[in-house]
Amino acid sequence: MRLGAKALLFATFLPYVALAQQDVSPPITTLPQLTSKICVAVDWLFTFLIIIAIIFVLIAAFKYLTAAGDPEKVKSASHTLVYAAVAVGVPLIVGNFFGTAFAGC
Repeated sequence: MRLGAKALLFATFLPYVALAQQDVSPPITTLPQLTSKICVAVDWLFTFLIIIAIIFVLIAAFKYLTAAGDPEKVKSASHTLVYAAVAVGVPLIVGNFFGTAFAGC
């Protein structure tokens, strides 16, 4: 073979050699990747619910301070504290039901 024919043959198969080195990763289809995404979402949800619970406790404290002995206002403040406990408790119960230590993974 002449040098020109070798160069032509090399140039013909060069794209196949370059494509053989390409690393194409599949989309998220494996279960561990999916569960890690779900865990991140649950962690964000749990953080959001903790923030909501703190706000509910502050509102309940304000209601207790401004109740001035009015039974209806004290009852409303007590209900607000129950809502704060539910906002924290539900994710913990769900997390324990699914076998995780906390609401996240």
